[in-house]
Amino acid sequence: MSEKIKVFALAGLDEDGRDCYIIEINNDIFVIDAGISLPDKTIPGVDCLLPNFDYLIKNKERIRAYIITHGHDESMGAIRHFYKYAPAPVYCSRTTMTIMEGQLAISEQQKLKYDFRIIKPSDDVTISGTRVRFFQTCHNAANSSGVAISTSQGNIIFTGDFIINFATEETNYQFDLAMASELAKEPTLLLMAESKNADKNGYCSPKHRSSDLIEKYFKLNRRIFVACYWQNMYRVREIVRLVKKYNKKIYCYDNYTEIIMQQIVAATGTGSLTKDDFVSKENFLRVRKSDLVILMVGQNDDLFKEITSLARGNNSDKRIILGEDDIFIDVALPRPSFETIATRSMDLVYRTGCDVVWLKNKDVSAMHAKEDDIRFVLNLFKPKYYFPVRGHYTKIMENAKLAISLGIGLNHMNVFVLDNGMQIIFEENRRPVILPNEVTGIDVSPILVDGRGVTKINDEIIETRQKMGIDGSVVIASTVSLEQKKIIAGPDCQMRGFVFVKEAEPLLKSITQIYLEEVNTMLNRGLDIEQTKNTIKDRIRWFIRRENGREPLIEPIILVIK
Repeated sequence: MSEKIKVFALAGLDEDGRDCYIIEINNDIFVIDAGISLPDKTIPGVDCLLPNFDYLIKNKERIRAYIITHGHDESMGAIRHFYKYAPAPVYCSRTTMTIMEGQLAISEQQKLKYDFRIIKPSDDVTISGTRVRFFQTCHNAANSSGVAISTSQGNIIFTGDFIINFATEETNYQFDLAMASELAKEPTLLLMAESKNADKNGYCSPKHRSSDLIEKYFKLNRRIFVACYWQNMYRVREIVRLVKKYNKKIYCYDNYTEIIMQQIVAATGTGSLTKDDFVSKENFLRVRKSDLVILMVGQNDDLFKEITSLARGNNSDKRIILGEDDIFIDVALPRPSFETIATRSMDLVYRTGCDVVWLKNKDVSAMHAKEDDIRFVLNLFKPKYYFPVRGHYTKIMENAKLAISLGIGLNHMNVFVLDNGMQIIFEENRRPVILPNEVTGIDVSPILVDGRGVTKINDEIIETRQKMGIDGSVVIASTVSLEQKKIIAGPDCQMRGFVFVKEAEPLLKSITQIYLEEVNTMLNRGLDIEQTKNTIKDRIRWFIRRENGREPLIEPIILVIK
């Protein structure tokens, strides 16, 4: 039976994270990953960005499965925000399930229940009549996987995040070459492979290992601090192996670290850790310092904020003091948007006088496919069509150029470099058709999450936050009685982020005077409140621009009682 196939991204193209790819086979929708991305400094006040899930909600009756390839926020972090509006079975490893449930607990969303369908490495399952096969990949999240969806025109293969690495005894981090080779015996209609490190030469392995660089410090008779991202489970596993090898014990720096380590152990059984491998809070001072490895795990910039607090002595547990006799090892490779705060935090660590081991991108590689890793899968699967995904446009272009250069039949006609929302349509015995966003009508504008919850992004919101971030804000408020025609409380003026303390008093008096003049005029003449607020904004804006050249966000408030 001939099938009509559509492939597109709701998010994940020309960006870092927010992965969400759609495979439609006739009337069935398969969603591969549903992740978040982190904001840069052009979007102040935002916690994270989600794929636009309007398309999934509108077509929720057709969703047959969410396939989550591994337990990272960029692959699973968004699903909890929209699952109740568009539920469907969630196919993932037991490790990924444990991490997803743990994240629900941390975010206090335990009432949300996923319909999990647990898959093992290299499982072969049928979903709504479609054969779906998995093959384990090597990534820094345990039990990561690629996926192959069978169609009448050949397999659609999504590699997920991967590196080619066979020199590992860790079953949770092995690339399943046997299963991948079995899939390669069948025709591959479309290969979708990651692009994050497509511009870097060689294989990622063995530079993905940090243990070779830090093991010598575990041999020393000194207390060790280690800072690590919790989502890099491979890195956590390396630390655990060294702890056990040199008969040291782990002390969890804070409650968050303790909770995360419980989740990781539950998910992966990391190194057969037992209760005896940890030091409780009560026994912290009873253990020799030289036997201790104080582990700090976190995510995003929160980890570097904790490092800053520790270095300044502002941490909550005052028994933990970083000193000259300690070794501080940082194995958390910051994203570009966090490099500044990471550098500042480590500068403070250096000032404590401790010995610092600070691994950087030149020392150890993130576990994402480099040029030779990508060459390997391209030569293995020899796809009829190729769709580079996951990464900024420059990385996707490098991935595409690499594919064309291999001489395996890929060229400018069958390698697709697309934007989010653009569809590839495959029909039997026809050339694929590419539909632009203007035709598909799929809304792919990001959705933001901030302190208020989930919000659609629009230019006004972003412009307002940028203005507050650059030029600060002025809020002035009072309560008035229309009946008595007078101000009965206030005005109270608050200024933030645009004026030095020594300049604040004269500015405050002038701004308050402008506000009083306009509000009294309104009361005496019976003017419209909104018109008065606009006049106040204009006068204060002009005054501040004249005084110091800034243009803060100005918000006059007039509360009315009878």
